[in-house]
Amino acid sequence: MIRILLPLAFSVGAALLLTPASAQETPAPSSRVSPPEQNAPIIATFTQLQLEDCSSLLCVVMTAGDGKTLHLVLDLGERNPYLSLRAAKSLGLDLHPFMSKDGNAIPDVQQTIVPGAKLGDLPMGDFPFVVIDVEPEANLQEPRKETLAKPLPGDGALTYGAFQNRVVQLDIPNHILLISKPQSNAQPCPRECSDLITKHVGQFGPVTITADGFAVNGQPVDAQIDTLFTGTMLIYPAAIERLHLKEQAKSKDKQAFPYIHDGIELAQWNGASESYRNISLAQNAPLYFPLKHEAFANIQFDATVGDRLLSRGVVTFDFKGNHFWIDPPNPSSPVPVNQP
Repeated sequence: MIRILLPLAFSVGAALLLTPASAQETPAPSSRVSPPEQNAPIIATFTQLQLEDCSSLLCVVMTAGDGKTLHLVLDLGERNPYLSLRAAKSLGLDLHPFMSKDGNAIPDVQQTIVPGAKLGDLPMGDFPFVVIDVEPEANLQEPRKETLAKPLPGDGALTYGAFQNRVVQLDIPNHILLISKPQSNAQPCPRECSDLITKHVGQFGPVTITADGFAVNGQPVDAQIDTLFTGTMLIYPAAIERLHLKEQAKSKDKQAFPYIHDGIELAQWNGASESYRNISLAQNAPLYFPLKHEAFANIQFDATVGDRLLSRGVVTFDFKGNHFWIDPPNPSSPVPVNQP
């Protein structure tokens, strides 16, 4: 969710979290929780889904009660699940104004419910979505300027708010997503784990999920986890000097990312060591930096970790206990190496 692609990002992101009917009420992850016993087995049972490729983004299929299907991107850096206006209309869903906490309707944002939603065989109840136009916004100041942004593939997105009280396991190399039923208790961490913490994107921006435990070249970073970012690790300006990356950030190589920040180019430097706790995730890997003209003021974390780094292991989110950990991949799994 490091993109500013959607109106959702700065208006809806700060609004009240929509809660699926099948989820138990709980606050969004917002505070540190003491890790449970280490090296204990996961006791949740999971429904297995196939991860699809939607123009390089991770997607899953949701089925409505009437049998119609939605192809939804995994956007775990965002709070509220959202549907495109086009998809909501094609399903004939009832649309209602989306109200802020102060009772005012948010412009260009609506809400709806997909009745009887299921992810595979897993019932998700009458599932609420924010409805927005996911087409890239026109540049009103420079109408002829070519944009790097592309329309979000699929019909919308499942976000971290979609999985309240659930355990979610992401095995990208094997194209598998595991989702549990709502949990009454936090899961024990099978290895050293991190707390999932919500922080703001910018001083008044939306909340997103972050975790410690990541490191670049052996230096620890506090990182946002964003599956909409298709790179490995993006380092923000405030952390560059502390991490001794001033020269690397001047790299002339560039990589375009069409689904974040309304389409953006980032400087790319190859040669980083990237890890999570005692697990080496990538060697001689790409590292990304904002270009000088990009504004990243008041970011409350050091970095953003994307799906190319998460694909180097099996990633688990416990959204009941607000914990996160990574297991090394199976040696036989097809782990991508040095992908931009």
